[in-house]
Amino acid sequence: MKEVKEVNQIVEKEEETSFISLRHINKIYDNKVQAVFDFNLEIKPYEFIVFVGPSGCGKSTTLRMIAGLEEITSGELYINGVLSNHVPPKDRDIAMVFQSYALYPHMTVYENMAYGLKIKRIPEEEIRKRVLRAAKILKLGEYLDRKPGQLSGGQCQRVALGRAIVRNAKAFLMDEPLSNLDAKLRVQMRGELAKLHKRLKATTIYVTHDQIEAMTMASRIVIMKDGRIQQIGTPEEIYSNPNNLFVATFIGSPAMNILKCKYHKGILTLPNGFEIKLKKPFIDACKTYYNDKDDSEREIYFGIRPECILEEKSAHSFKGKIVVAELLGHEYYIHIAMQDQIMIAKLPSTKEIKVGEEIDLSFNLDKMHLFDVETTKRIL
Repeated sequence: MKEVKEVNQIVEKEEETSFISLRHINKIYDNKVQAVFDFNLEIKPYEFIVFVGPSGCGKSTTLRMIAGLEEITSGELYINGVLSNHVPPKDRDIAMVFQSYALYPHMTVYENMAYGLKIKRIPEEEIRKRVLRAAKILKLGEYLDRKPGQLSGGQCQRVALGRAIVRNAKAFLMDEPLSNLDAKLRVQMRGELAKLHKRLKATTIYVTHDQIEAMTMASRIVIMKDGRIQQIGTPEEIYSNPNNLFVATFIGSPAMNILKCKYHKGILTLPNGFEIKLKKPFIDACKTYYNDKDDSEREIYFGIRPECILEEKSAHSFKGKIVVAELLGHEYYIHIAMQDQIMIAKLPSTKEIKVGEEIDLSFNLDKMHLFDVETTKRIL
């Protein structure tokens, strides 16, 4: 009873300090298709939260429910302590930036940024002050008299951001704002958005399918699949300790190598016959997970990230035949045949690596992971 009371006090304290709180949120459309299942998240003031996942996972739907553009089927949404399920979008004190810039082509940059404030009948002098401030932050001062057709994609996106900034909102909701930009510009804009967040000190929720954007920008990441949260954590937590196979392979580029292996009494046998003697924490974790003191023989997934595969000859190394070698300047991505499975390693490009040659490889076993074949959950 005492423990339950303590847990409830912790939850209540967390909810009190949250700026946006989503509690048991569900979204079911009229055609009975459910897009979001039991979504729970507490977002603290000034956090940069990133929703990430494949197309159709429910991340944009969740964002639109926070914005008030989608109706919540069930559950509770609190914004700054106020139950907001039925609060109109204009009264939620949030600003939204969409994938499309949605600029008015016949208006100048200044007029685009000022338009929303004029509709609210804010005094002209206050509008001018806000627009000039946003233009300075976004380096748009010299473009204020231009129209969208005279701007580049990156400049148009900055105008869309400026239109959100002038509202002085407490929260920014961004739905794939960089997806229409080329690769080089996206990298540049990522940095600008991160700096902008620190400068404005506004709570930001950012939706993307790009795991690199999630890893480089977020204070916390929410990974979604099929309408359900798979894991919530800092980029480091999610990268180093993925909850399941989906998270392990979704986050990281190239993805974590996953090999189906045989496990028996502390020995892991890879598809090529190479045996790994597991360290005690992994053996204990398997016994606990399966409630099996005897370590019965079973199939298990072995996971290792490409950078944790080393080129070295030792008592614990094995031969790997290279089937593909991708040179990326400072490093190679090499594909190693493991019977009917492929494993990718990241190796420094200190020497030329050729397809067809065999090299000695070993694993950093402190960085390996084990996953259950049936549930795909991480054992350790």
